[in-house]
This record gives sequence, C-alpha cells and structure tokens, in this order.
Amino acid sequence: MIQKQQSHTISLHDLARLAEGRVVGDGSVMLSGVASAHDAGPGQITFLSGAKNYASYLELLKKSQASAVIAPEDAPELNLPSLRLKNPYYGLVKALEFFFPADKPGYSLHPTAFVSENAAVDLSASIGPHAVVEEGAIVEAGAVICPQAYIGRNARVGKNTLVHPGVRILKDCVVGSNCIIHANAVIGSDGFGFTPHQGRQLKVPQVGNVVIEDDVEIGACVTIDRGALVSTIIGAGTKIDNMVHIAHNVQIGRNCVIVAQVGISGSTILEDEVTLAGQVGTAGHVRVGKGTTVAARGVVTSDVEPGSFVSGFPLKPHNEERRIMASLRKLPDLIKKVRELEKLLEGNEKK
Repeated sequence: MIQKQQSHTISLHDLARLAEGRVVGDGSVMLSGVASAHDAGPGQITFLSGAKNYASYLELLKKSQASAVIAPEDAPELNLPSLRLKNPYYGLVKALEFFFPADKPGYSLHPTAFVSENAAVDLSASIGPHAVVEEGAIVEAGAVICPQAYIGRNARVGKNTLVHPGVRILKDCVVGSNCIIHANAVIGSDGFGFTPHQGRQLKVPQVGNVVIEDDVEIGACVTIDRGALVSTIIGAGTKIDNMVHIAHNVQIGRNCVIVAQVGISGSTILEDEVTLAGQVGTAGHVRVGKGTTVAARGVVTSDVEPGSFVSGFPLKPHNEERRIMASLRKLPDLIKKVRELEKLLEGNEKK
C-alpha cells in the first residue's frame, strides 16, 4: 500500500518556485499529492519522463484525472497544466519531498538503548530502541541511529546522517555528514586477509578502518571491509546500491555510482565519477579511470583509461563487445553453412 501523503497543499506556481522550473498553463491549480498517471486523481500531480517517444505517455495523460504534470522542458503541448524543467526528475524529487517529508523520531534517547558513559552523543541526535553506542563513539548533531543499530568503539557518525535498523558501524570507522546507510549494512568488518603457515591459513590482523565521506548513500546489506593497515575510503557523493561488497584497502572516488551485486576486490581504486553497473567484478590492485562506465557483468582485470565505456570479460570497448555478442547469435547458422561447404568440397574432390 502506498504511504499516506500529508494533508497540506501547494499551488503549481509555488511548486515551480521550489523546483526552479516554469509553469505552462494554470499555475494557480492546487495540489495535494503525487501519483502515477494511471492512479492520479483530482488535486494530484503526475510525472512525464524524458523518453524520446512521447506517444504512449501523451495518450495516458489524456485519460488521466491528474490536475497537473511534471514534464521535460521540450515536451510537446500537453492537456494538463505542467511544470517544465530541463531535468523533470528534479521536479519529481521536490514534489515528493514536499508531500512526503522525512519522519522525525519521537525520542532523543530511547530508554531501551545502550549508550556508553564515555560516548559523545549530541543532544539533537536520536538513538532508537535497542541501539548500542559503544565507548568513545561520537554521534554528531541531528544524526538518527535507528532501532538495533550498532556504533562501535571510537566510531564516528556525522551530522544529520541516517543509520537505518540493523546497521553495524564497527570500531574506529568514520561516517561523514548527510549520509544514509540502509538496513543491515556492515561497515568495518575484517578484510579477507590470510597467509599460509605450517599447513593452515593464518589470519592477518586488519588494523585499518573505513572512512565514508559526506553525502554518501549505502544500500541494504552492503559490506565494506576495513583496511589491513590503512583506510578503506568511500568518496563524497558516492551512491552504492544493495548487496555490494567492497574489500579492504579499496579507494572509491567522489560521485561514483555502484549498482547492485557488484564485488570490488582489495586495493582497487575507482577514480571520481565511475559507474559500475550490476554484477560487475574487479580483480585486486586495478585502477578504473575517472568518468568510466563498466556495463553490467563486466569484469575488470587490468587498469582502465579515464572516460572509457567498457563491458564483457575480458573488458572491451562496449560497442566492440556488442558486435561480438551480435555475431555469436549467428554462430549456429555459420557452422551449418561451413559444414555444407565442406560436404560440397568433398564431393568435388571425389569427382
């Protein structure tokens, strides 16, 4: 069931001011919520994506009961008053923020939480039921530690950071300001470090930490290992999807995007603005250059030049990999033709 929207309203004109867009049509129309074009009713605003082919969307809008629509700047004429933006998703974000403001906990320190006497928790922070804040930990102003989260010894959680239920931020790890860490993520588990000794695997102590800079979002069930001797670093503005593993000593730059089920091996370096699509893997000790995109299921086994768009295993330029995949689909027919030619040649030789 969709979350209940707030009861307050806003005019299309005022929403346009919030979103820094312009109104086409009646800007005085009052809005009370956001909904899809299928579900929207009177008083609600809907959304038109920036797809190149508008035909199906336009037909849907003609039947919609919505009172207004958020649309790209270059959209054709619409039958509803519209909020026009170069990036219509920005308008959608502003509308959602208005109608679904973030919930604020009704407590500062829940009576069932454990906070060490030697921890420093700002009075404006919130510590939820059964959460634990260990000795020497610091929780800064406006941070929210949700139920059953764990903040280890000497760890730090920055201003206005949201730590969802079940998150583990282990000893000495640092999380910056305005971050979001989703449920059951583990920050600072031991790196996978072992060395053979007298017939068994001897554990190498992992004495580094994890440093997460400001404005980072980390998805559910992500695991980020502490460095062996140094810090594993996640750069400011980076967004990490669910079910990602980041091994020890990895350095991730600013504003990277890492999609679900990616595995990043130890000591990998991602420069700024790198995108790793779903299920990408990296070998250890490789560098991926600034602005590179690795398409889904690509495997990085050596350094990648900045600005590349690569895919496959081994990695190739994406267009080359697409041509190879297209050729492979023709392989059964090619094999059949080769066999027919071989038979023809054998027949000619006998003659």
